[in-house]
Amino acid sequence: MKNGHCQLFWISPFPCAWLHPPRSLSSGSGGLIHVLVFLVSFAYLRVMQTVRIADLKSRLSEFRRDSLKVSAAWLCVVGVIVMSFAASGEAGAEPGRSGWYVGGGIGVNWTSRMDQVGWNRDVYCYPDSGFCSNPGPSENIPGYRWAYDLDMDAGSVFEVSVGRMFNKWRLELSASQRNNAIQQQFKDIALLDGRRDARPPGNMVESNGTFSIDDLTTRTLSVNAYYDFTDVFGRITPYVGVGLGVAFVEVSGIHFSTRYEDPAAPSRNLSGFDSRQDADFSDTVFLGNIHAGADYSLTDETLLGMKLTYSLIDDVEDTGTYSKHPMHQQDPAFGNHTAFSGPRQFSVMFTVKYLFGD
Repeated sequence: MKNGHCQLFWISPFPCAWLHPPRSLSSGSGGLIHVLVFLVSFAYLRVMQTVRIADLKSRLSEFRRDSLKVSAAWLCVVGVIVMSFAASGEAGAEPGRSGWYVGGGIGVNWTSRMDQVGWNRDVYCYPDSGFCSNPGPSENIPGYRWAYDLDMDAGSVFEVSVGRMFNKWRLELSASQRNNAIQQQFKDIALLDGRRDARPPGNMVESNGTFSIDDLTTRTLSVNAYYDFTDVFGRITPYVGVGLGVAFVEVSGIHFSTRYEDPAAPSRNLSGFDSRQDADFSDTVFLGNIHAGADYSLTDETLLGMKLTYSLIDDVEDTGTYSKHPMHQQDPAFGNHTAFSGPRQFSVMFTVKYLFGD
């Protein structure tokens, strides 16, 4: 234990006392929340411990993705188990609302600006470079790294959920999807060792580069706990909530190409230095949710409402290959590594819930 937090190959974000199972699984809403925290925390630690051991130096491994996908199944299991404990614990609780419900929502989401960084082990010195007199492979080139700024347009969001009420508390398993168009802006390029190139005097070679990204798609699966402020505003019930889950993030329509020409010698063939990449990058990462909203009781079974959600998502990383690149002469599978800073997403949804009762 370090600074009050459990340490098991990975520092837990939860206080150590929370990770011990509660003495009673039917001791009311407080005990049920401890059950939720315990089970989700245990699944989190197990996955992160496995990832730490399997690949300490690289978060790009396929094993990490597989582990996180397994954790998505864990979340489903946790949700069902906790809801079952909630149902069994209601018998001794004070009278109040109880029962199952299904829900859905649709609305708009805003995503924070993201940073894109990438790197490869390209050892070529290019025709417009000042690092060499003769273009081609060079021991002076360790590889390249680059950076872009990504601006996100407002996009759509929809959600489906199933949950159970027990008095003022609710436990819910939800799945959602968010889509945002991306505007990519070039920021910087340098060698891996930090050196930046400069065109030599008299060099007229032009590198005609194009780049773009289409969309960010974020699909999530999360377990959420809510507290409803019932009997405060009549038919209107405000609520707050938190949740943990996994996000399946896809950055689609990634395009990059460079074509070299020498206006001073139009017959000079520089096509061997051209490159092109068209790819979709994806990753599976953790996320956390903070919720607030209000429901209006249209009937005893039907609730209409508005829900605000702020989501924090981990960094996204993936590898890709080029369809054309000079390094293919040495390695036909030559590719690059790309990372996107974790998006922060805020959504506003109009929601509907249908209550089934016990």
